[in-house]
Amino acid sequence: MNTQQDIRWKQRYENLQSAYQRLQHAVQANAQTPNNDLIQMALIKAFEMTFELSWKTMKDYLKYNGIDVKLPREVIKQAFANDIIIDGQLWIDMLEDRNLMAHTYDESRALKAVSHICQRYMGGLEQLHQYLLARLA
Repeated sequence: MNTQQDIRWKQRYENLQSAYQRLQHAVQANAQTPNNDLIQMALIKAFEMTFELSWKTMKDYLKYNGIDVKLPREVIKQAFANDIIIDGQLWIDMLEDRNLMAHTYDESRALKAVSHICQRYMGGLEQLHQYLLARLA
């Protein structure tokens, strides 16, 4: 296995950790002030960054393990097939929501996104975070 690939996924994971922590803070802030538009926008943006870094970290980790995939949907399928993530459909849902959030904005969709992030997606992100953390050693 290539040392450069080993370093790459670990460096990407460090960036993912920072983004994930910001997302956790945004989720907490939203819970304390649930009707604040600015907090909701920050939460959505933090989710987009965390999701982006999550699939790219999985891509680098898969490549480190000899599996070369490029597109987010392929990465999610391979991560699920290789037991990196537990709930593949949840990650596909995250991908689809991320795509919608990035290209359209209306208040009802934003509120639905905030709900999905807080109630569904944080669990999947936490599971990935723990999986990769256990492999850093």
